[in-house]
Amino acid sequence: MADTADQLSTRNSVTLPSLAYTSACRRSHASYRYRKAFVTNSLQHLQQEVMSAASTEPTMSKVEPQLVFVFCGNGVTLKEFSEALLSSEPVFRDKCKEIEALFQKHAPISLLPARGHRPKDLLNPELSQPLLFTLQVALASLLKYWGIKPVAAVGHSVGEVAAAHFAGYLSLADAVKLIHHRSRLQAKTAAGRMLVVGNIPVQEIAERLHPYSGKVCIAAFNSPVSCTLSGNSDSMDAVQRDLAQAFSQRNIFLHVLNVPAAYHSPSMDTILGELEATIQPLEKQKGEIEVISTLTGVAASEKDFAQGRFWAQHTREPVAFAQAIKTAAKDRENMVFVEISPHQELKEAITSIKVNKETVREMYNYCIHPVLLDCFLQMT
Repeated sequence: MADTADQLSTRNSVTLPSLAYTSACRRSHASYRYRKAFVTNSLQHLQQEVMSAASTEPTMSKVEPQLVFVFCGNGVTLKEFSEALLSSEPVFRDKCKEIEALFQKHAPISLLPARGHRPKDLLNPELSQPLLFTLQVALASLLKYWGIKPVAAVGHSVGEVAAAHFAGYLSLADAVKLIHHRSRLQAKTAAGRMLVVGNIPVQEIAERLHPYSGKVCIAAFNSPVSCTLSGNSDSMDAVQRDLAQAFSQRNIFLHVLNVPAAYHSPSMDTILGELEATIQPLEKQKGEIEVISTLTGVAASEKDFAQGRFWAQHTREPVAFAQAIKTAAKDRENMVFVEISPHQELKEAITSIKVNKETVREMYNYCIHPVLLDCFLQMT
């Protein structure tokens, strides 16, 4: 790093793209056990970062990093797959094509970018959920091919289907069938809204919801100070105004998710019986790694994932994400949470969760947290 810092300070001909290319593709890494990555937007900033890193004495970790793949759920901004990744990575491309072919056994759906999708179409669960599932499974397959393997997986809401397949508990055909019927039925539910609330203890938010009982509920427990609310549009508008006023002096965070339905709310009750019936049978398979379920907050079993009732409850009940992250981190050291998502959506929630008197944020300080899709996909 010292020689790179010196090069940046003495050579005017260096450009950021050429330096990045040379460092990644034209330098032998065989003699070096460790690498360090920098996020930067200018040579000046990079020089400062490199000089700071070069002057810091590295500390050896006592244990190898333990990866946990975190598969995101609904609400992320999703457009189309990156043509660059599809053209340059055969493993990714072939997996996408395999999944698209399986979906087409259920419905005439097109997922790959050559077909094109209108922005409003991507709000439809019948397209957005298959797209998200395909992207997550293809990326996780590529990481596995590269030798990047986690010790556990967590799936936020619908992300648990991709997590269960990646971990070996669901065949790809069964996972596609589950996503197809789940998204098809959810598209039929009454319109509603979902609201992410942050920077306020969840217990205080829950107390504010008493006047809206039966109309608005907590759909996801993201962290001790973040939750997602779900309910009918009129009641959600009123809740948003109430919370904004009540916590105006406490930096409350309010963000309306770009989703067409009130997931994990009573709006889902009408589809649960049909969902349970149509996804059966599911083949029971012995998994390869642990999946911490966001239905229960603890490790799920092969029996759980093979039951239609489990997935019906999973669709209706609140997402126990905070508890699942605690369980995943318990009794493990040097944790690295890798978010499998189009964008970095869950980091703030993950890093505010306390585990054994430590926060996951402190664990991040000692590990690299690769936001992989932000690097690989160009989705703007």
